[in-house]
Amino acid sequence: MKTIALSLFILLTAIKAVFSQSAFIDKLIADSSVKGVQLIWVDKNKTTSYNSGSAFTGINQKVNSTTIFQAASLSKVVLAYICMQLVAERKINIDTPLYVYFNYHRMKDDPNSKDITARMVLNHTTGWQNWAENPMQKAWSSSTLKTQFKPGTKWSYSGEGFVYLQLAIQSILKKDFQNIASERVFKPLGMKNSSFIWEERFAKSATYGHNNKNEPTERSEYFLPNAAYSLLTTAHDYSLFLKVLLKHQLNLMLKNEISVNNNAKYLFWGLGLGIQKNELGKMAWHWGDNGDYKTFFMIHPERQQILVCFTNSVNGLKLMKPLANNFFGKAHWYAADWLN
Repeated sequence: MKTIALSLFILLTAIKAVFSQSAFIDKLIADSSVKGVQLIWVDKNKTTSYNSGSAFTGINQKVNSTTIFQAASLSKVVLAYICMQLVAERKINIDTPLYVYFNYHRMKDDPNSKDITARMVLNHTTGWQNWAENPMQKAWSSSTLKTQFKPGTKWSYSGEGFVYLQLAIQSILKKDFQNIASERVFKPLGMKNSSFIWEERFAKSATYGHNNKNEPTERSEYFLPNAAYSLLTTAHDYSLFLKVLLKHQLNLMLKNEISVNNNAKYLFWGLGLGIQKNELGKMAWHWGDNGDYKTFFMIHPERQQILVCFTNSVNGLKLMKPLANNFFGKAHWYAADWLN
């Protein structure tokens, strides 16, 4: 009898905690003018899901666990994971110039670009700018890439580098990136609601972004996979990926530290992941910004804790610091300060 009573007490306490967190998240997104949120919290072997707000203004379509969001630059971490698989399989050398694997026509006028390796792409030291042109515009594919500094010498965030690595990996495996991601990540990990290209099944479940006035904006439907930003997924699916990353690859990806600009004490970049050091220890993180979609995750390796947050709002990154304080505990969140 005592055992049953204790079990019931524990269950009721857990339910109360979930409702309390849900109320906190509901208030936070309202105060931050964020339209909709998917959030996953992993604490060792326990996973809790929170869904709040709307997928689209004007239609009573609430965010649920299968609502599709744009992961934005969290896409890059999937490419990094695949690259590290290929390094382990000896299909790519992380320090061999990528031009050995793929002759990229956009860098033909810049000899320094021939020094760029997979390691430099993953830790953002290619010397390339983020984008030479808007990658959603026709002019981008024929734009010229030129390094702004000698590759490998300092940190500068670049989506262009991840496209280059994607093309090199496609050349090595002789497959397009959607098939590569499906075979190596989505299917093995059970990520049933994930794709680097638009699928018709997403038409009713995909969110619309929202601007500063909480007005819906145009929904991008990607028909070509871009490893830098085109992943369409759910927080649940992405948490499945991060759990495997934490178990198998994270330690290796966090070893190659490059300081981020003037934040040498607190912010670094590893192989495809941001690194933050604060009172709680060393944590992995990344953010995504597709304009009116903002996303982020944080991982505390020692505690085996993961926080994933997807939003369909230009204001989404306002949630980063309060959510981190709420779930991990109060600390200095240098990554959130740097982004905002």
